[in-house]
Amino acid sequence: MVSGRRGQAYTLEGVLAAILVISATVFGITSIDTRAWEDGTREETRRLETRADDLLTVGKNTGALENAILCYNSGRTRINGNNSSRPAEFERMLNLTFDSRGEQYNIYFNYLNETGEQRVTELVSENSPASANRPSTGAAVATRTVALTDNMSVRTNSPSNACGNAGPRVKSLSSFYIPDADNNTRLYNLVEVRLIVW
Repeated sequence: MVSGRRGQAYTLEGVLAAILVISATVFGITSIDTRAWEDGTREETRRLETRADDLLTVGKNTGALENAILCYNSGRTRINGNNSSRPAEFERMLNLTFDSRGEQYNIYFNYLNETGEQRVTELVSENSPASANRPSTGAAVATRTVALTDNMSVRTNSPSNACGNAGPRVKSLSSFYIPDADNNTRLYNLVEVRLIVW
């Protein structure tokens, strides 16, 4: 009978110890102040948003963004800021702004389909599609819309000028990846460039 009581006492002691450990763990988790970490993450996201927005603004104002859209289908499979062999102007801008700092990004082109009723979204950056599934916590987003007109020319590569040479007009190319969304106007398509950085 004494050994049975001793066994019960050990069991009760084990249960009380487990309750004590669980209570201490729960209390420890709830008492950790994460505000400083959250504030730091928000501040970093704001800095990334500013740089992404500035990059797209400069890219649009200098024509580098338009050239990237018009060159994407001309022998260049993906836009890559780490491109070391004849990078285009927009790629050099990406490298200076993000790649050189070890930051990652995804670039999407979003444009109207041939009927002009639906939008098509295409990942055009070099980053692997798996990176598109990265959690959005701390990621920054910037967008710009570029209007393409019928008289614009696709950009082609030469040994000295990546995406700098004018090729045929987009209107005359049935193989161009962006379709003519409105045959009745000079507006060819509206392309939204979305840049997500983390």
